[in-house]
Amino acid sequence: MIEELMDNVKNGDTIALSKLISIMEKDERTRKEVIKKIFSCPVRGKIICFTGPPGVGKSTLIDQVLSILTSEGKKVGVILVDPRSPYTGGALLGDRVRMQRHATDPHVFIRSLSCAENPEGISRIVKDVIKLMSFAGMDYIIVETVGTGQIAVEVSFICHTSVLVLMPNMGDDIQMMKAGILEVADIYVINKSDIEGAELVEAYLKENIGKRNGWEPPIVKTIGYNRSSVVPLVEKLEEHSSRKNCRYDEKIKGLLTTMFLDHVDELALKFLKKSEDFEEFVKDVANCRMDYYTAIENLYAKFKKEVLSNEG
Repeated sequence: MIEELMDNVKNGDTIALSKLISIMEKDERTRKEVIKKIFSCPVRGKIICFTGPPGVGKSTLIDQVLSILTSEGKKVGVILVDPRSPYTGGALLGDRVRMQRHATDPHVFIRSLSCAENPEGISRIVKDVIKLMSFAGMDYIIVETVGTGQIAVEVSFICHTSVLVLMPNMGDDIQMMKAGILEVADIYVINKSDIEGAELVEAYLKENIGKRNGWEPPIVKTIGYNRSSVVPLVEKLEEHSSRKNCRYDEKIKGLLTTMFLDHVDELALKFLKKSEDFEEFVKDVANCRMDYYTAIENLYAKFKKEVLSNEG
């Protein structure tokens, strides 16, 4: 069944693509199996991430970008990373609610994913769905994440171009981003720029962003419902994602680092849950019979012997 679905996906069957994504969401083993089979497929599509605080108009902006790209005959896949439903575990916001006019467009495939593993915005399956959409022959793959912060930085590892969407009168919200996505975005958008205060946000960005890897991140002012104001953004997306020196290998390095640390974290948490020694170390530290550095060194020695030596 999986082989047949993969063949159909490769031939552009979006129903098969939807079914396969659903299977991959529910079954981690199948997900890994699929990725291992298609790993040699080069990334054809241009992968673009839109991130930013709630309410800045990311979905409306993406809706206009889709309209422009499809008018040029481009085939676009969209991944909407949504808050997790507390009842079903699925995506809380529906793709058709936000982008109704593209839901039946044969050139657009939209999929909502819940950020099940991480409420800050990115689920582990996103990178695999991107790979599958590329296998399906998408010209562009757009990822929209919820919120900003360190998780949004991690999203940038799996995308050619990262777009940070802001709006006027954000105040301290921008200051809070300084150590995160604000420093790594490739394009900055001030959406709803018809609202007073857009110039202040622009001035702040100009003072706090600089050239990276030969690219000077542009600041684009848009009005989400105004198509003509979004055209310059699409031009900048094309310009950046087409650069030969966009250092995608460095992003892959960041991705593999994150995945490796996640893997080690999972092993360590499983070890701690089963370890009787851990509880004893907790009591020893709490009662001042052992310092926490020694406790950690002893725990790691046991972890290395019981888990790492047996891994694989």
